[in-house]
Amino acid sequence: MVRTVLCAAIALLLTAGLAVAQEKKKARGARGVVKKIDAAGSSITVTVKTKDSMEDKEFKIGESVKFVIFKGEEKTELAAKDGFKAAELKEGATVFLALNDKGEVTTVTLGQMRKKKDK
Repeated sequence: MVRTVLCAAIALLLTAGLAVAQEKKKARGARGVVKKIDAAGSSITVTVKTKDSMEDKEFKIGESVKFVIFKGEEKTELAAKDGFKAAELKEGATVFLALNDKGEVTTVTLGQMRKKKDK
């Protein structure tokens, strides 16, 4: 009887641990190099690495998408219409596109935040 209760408790803890681990899974997205920008069509074509090769993928940018631009320690957030006008968004720029569960772009990130050096 004690063994059964102990096994049930361990199984419960393992299951709860797996559920928490799935909630903390990595953000879905695509990282690559900008190949083409179509502001009129609200899309960005990005060259992304797949298992076997490099592939061009076109991503539609909706009005609710925000652009996050890092320059050194400075972070700027822009709406989609202003993001297309940003000087940092150009062909050859490295970009990360965060995607929701439906595969739609939610955030476009350009650059990386530099860590502050402790003096």
